[in-house]
Amino acid sequence: MMKQVKLNIGSGKTYLKGWINVDNNKSVKADVYADITKKLPFKSNYTDLILLDNVLEHVTPEKYFKFLEELHRVCKPGARIIIYVPHFSGMYATKHATHYNCFGIGSFDIFRPEGTFNGERYSKARFELVSERLLFFHHKLQSMKFLSKLPINWLFNCCRTCQLLCERFQIFNFDEIKYQLSVVKS
Repeated sequence: MMKQVKLNIGSGKTYLKGWINVDNNKSVKADVYADITKKLPFKSNYTDLILLDNVLEHVTPEKYFKFLEELHRVCKPGARIIIYVPHFSGMYATKHATHYNCFGIGSFDIFRPEGTFNGERYSKARFELVSERLLFFHHKLQSMKFLSKLPINWLFNCCRTCQLLCERFQIFNFDEIKYQLSVVKS
């Protein structure tokens, strides 16, 4: 069995053993230093799994779709992409000066093969939505780590209708949203 190739893109201070850690910042430990908003330094159909842990919100709007197309290019068909980003209702969404994008339930619908958001297309990249989960607490709370382990998230994620109602009425604010995408190639 071939070893799975895993990319931790925008790794920052989170160096993962067994992964190829990619970052632009040379003051952090990484395996590959590259500007991830340009062409990624990997061949097409290279990786089985990508982790983007609080990265996409930092990609400027003019580079956003090109970046997702690059992720699509370097992934094998059926590869998974795991994404953590601040939820639009949370305190982390807009208070950081380099957060350019906001995310919620349905943010990746325009990339689905069936084009579920009025059939609009802004990119050639196609991803099947495996899951999207509202996270009440940030998945890596530095202080009070027990909060990120509380089983509260199931309350908000029993179905998409429940998720959309939580967003619509904003009774709760969510720190993050986690997406899992599967790469679709024709």
